[in-house]
Amino acid sequence: MKISKPEEQAMRLVMRMATHADQATLGELSALERLPEPTVAKLLGRLRQGGIVEVQRGRNGGYVLALPPAEITVAAVIRALGRPLLEGASCSPVDSLDPECPHAADCGLRSVWHQVSLRIRDVLESTSVADLTQKESAVSARLIERLEPAGTPNVPQGATTS
Repeated sequence: MKISKPEEQAMRLVMRMATHADQATLGELSALERLPEPTVAKLLGRLRQGGIVEVQRGRNGGYVLALPPAEITVAAVIRALGRPLLEGASCSPVDSLDPECPHAADCGLRSVWHQVSLRIRDVLESTSVADLTQKESAVSARLIERLEPAGTPNVPQGATTS
């Protein structure tokens, strides 16, 4: 799965709003995230349509999260931008001239892609915006705890256990 630039920008806007005490204006969000106002406006419009943010009109108006940060998942933000989770997560035909995969009847690789998809979905569905507003070390520790089976040591790449 590749996270698109707009998805990354939308996540950062939502995270910024989660840590902003009051509503934030389009101009404030644009300046804080160093994004052009038209980009922020487009993203906020899509987030509003997706039920992630609300607009408060009036003299002191601005944008606010539609739900508490703990109730908004990374998956919900990605979906709000209109892309399904795990687009293209399954096998594709090896030869574009032949739409039938020669391995379709019995494919061990398909099981691998399926399990990878499930793990990614689990991370995206179980990680809230509130989680992401913590320090990076806390986010990392939470993900490791959540994803590693009990008793499995967290061994850095290249290290050995003895």
